[in-house]
Amino acid sequence: MQDSALSFPVIGFQYGYELPTGILAKSFGGNSKIGASFWKKTKHNVLYGIEYDYIFSSTVKINPLDSIVTSQGSLIDNAGQFAQDVQVFERGHFVMLKAGKIFRGLGPNPNCGLTLMGGVGFWYHQVYYYWNGDQPNQVVGNYLYGYERITYGPALSESFGYVNFSNNKRINFSIALEADQGFTKEPGYQYDVRKFDNSTHFDMTFGIKGTWYFPVYKRATEKYYY
Repeated sequence: MQDSALSFPVIGFQYGYELPTGILAKSFGGNSKIGASFWKKTKHNVLYGIEYDYIFSSTVKINPLDSIVTSQGSLIDNAGQFAQDVQVFERGHFVMLKAGKIFRGLGPNPNCGLTLMGGVGFWYHQVYYYWNGDQPNQVVGNYLYGYERITYGPALSESFGYVNFSNNKRINFSIALEADQGFTKEPGYQYDVRKFDNSTHFDMTFGIKGTWYFPVYKRATEKYYY
């Protein structure tokens, strides 16, 4: 480990925080991402694998339900009364196939170094509502979809960072600056603006991500000489 680059599978658990830009920044603020990943590191310091992140945020700059509230800013429930408060969040999913290179020269052994990674995958995000009580009929079932801004499509990801696999096999992590780009669409009918949006959105975020790794090392074979 200390003197040579090894090949081994790796399980990772990651957290990241990112800021949107462009069109996406008009709908959402900063968001967190938490997830898991599975990687294979080769003896040539190539790293490739699959990564999943769950996206969540409480910073939402739009509320499509504003189009159906009363002049007092409230929704009317099924009993004709003012509905209880509804909380608005961002939720999403991010799945990536990634590959990259570890550049030796920094860290305690040849398995460590600066990393340059790229990936291709799928991005999904939406406005999510949490109801403190019953949902009014106008936002139940299929009607709710028209207010959730469900958006998805293919995505790209790039990152630059550092990865560490320690000599004692206990301190294994990476930290990286990451940029994501999505080419997404909202396929559903938008009830608040009463139209379909058939355009492709260019969604983009910049952020930082940390990952804690659990490498699966092969046990060294004992040799006996006579």
